[in-house]
Amino acid sequence: MNPGRVILDLLILTKYRITAVAMFTGYAAIAVEGRFATDWGHIWPCLLALFLTGGAANTLNQIFELKKDALMNRTKARRPLPAGRISVTQAYVFAIVQALAAQALLWFAYDSLLAVSLSLFTIIYYSFFYTLYLKPLHYLNIVIGGVPGAMGPLIGWAAVTGTIEAVPLVMFLIIFLWTPPHVWALAIKLREDYARAGIPMLPVVKGVDETTRQIFWYTLLMVLGTIFLPMVTNLWPIWSKAPIYTALALGLGSVFLGWSWLLWQRRPMMPTMPLFRFSIIYISALFLGLIVDSFRVGHA
Repeated sequence: MNPGRVILDLLILTKYRITAVAMFTGYAAIAVEGRFATDWGHIWPCLLALFLTGGAANTLNQIFELKKDALMNRTKARRPLPAGRISVTQAYVFAIVQALAAQALLWFAYDSLLAVSLSLFTIIYYSFFYTLYLKPLHYLNIVIGGVPGAMGPLIGWAAVTGTIEAVPLVMFLIIFLWTPPHVWALAIKLREDYARAGIPMLPVVKGVDETTRQIFWYTLLMVLGTIFLPMVTNLWPIWSKAPIYTALALGLGSVFLGWSWLLWQRRPMMPTMPLFRFSIIYISALFLGLIVDSFRVGHA
């Protein structure tokens, strides 16, 4: 057995790109909080726990969706379970080890029952409630299902402070509002795959026209949220003390909004994968802006 192939397959089980974004947004919350932003000895257990939390949830997700993944062109060869490169038993062991390691890191490094509870909630919500119940049930599954993907800032903040305050809640809400247009842009591309697997994603149930309309309205809500939500917290007076974040929220938000408007209005439909890729750049840039501004104003 090729060790490199095994490592890659284990990373695929964690959905490492998505998990890395959650880890990055968790660090952004730590940076904004300020006290431990550069204390890597203190925060590395939290960052690793964030990765393990996402990894456990995503591994369980792929176990539960094995039969559906085997029907989808995008996943049947790439993912190790439908391809037969890793067994279900091995995947369960991997998921359990990740989940236990995440809880142990948060408990022993920070003595934070809140952080442990939020990590466990994330795993249970995504793998059981979303994957087994919500996703097969309703075409707006991803709206409510966006909760676990937005938990990074809450877990990161809870680990280093033992509390939940308005600032990480705002960061959570920004990611939560970003999730539907991000996922639906991909779902349009994969609608035939989803239909083949019997997954009632919005483009399958309501069609592409309705999905592009929903993308626009959720994008509008998201952009307004990125501008106005920070104003109702002590995230700083963002116009004066967070100019980088503000410029990115306005500039990239305008691009995102204009792009989603064209997507909705233009016939024949524009390709959606460029918008999907841009959405990843967008959320990463926003949270990078928060990190940089936190250092600028002396919060870190």
